[in-house]
Amino acid sequence: MPIDPVCGMEVGEDTSFKVEYRGRMYYFCSPGCKAEFEANPKKYVWDVEDSPHHGHSHRRMQRMGGCHH
Repeated sequence: MPIDPVCGMEVGEDTSFKVEYRGRMYYFCSPGCKAEFEANPKKYVWDVEDSPHHGHSHRRMQRMGGCHH
């Protein structure tokens, strides 16, 4: 089951709150989490090219402590 990258909740793939970003689909529990992701997707998703450490990232995904729809 997909995890909402903003709040960490499990979300069904049948949700209407989803976004494709860099060729991957992301699923959200609410319009608020979807909007927060769309405003700043790099806050929640990192690629190797975003990492300053030559091909690997030491950053951890930040959790905002629950869903704030």
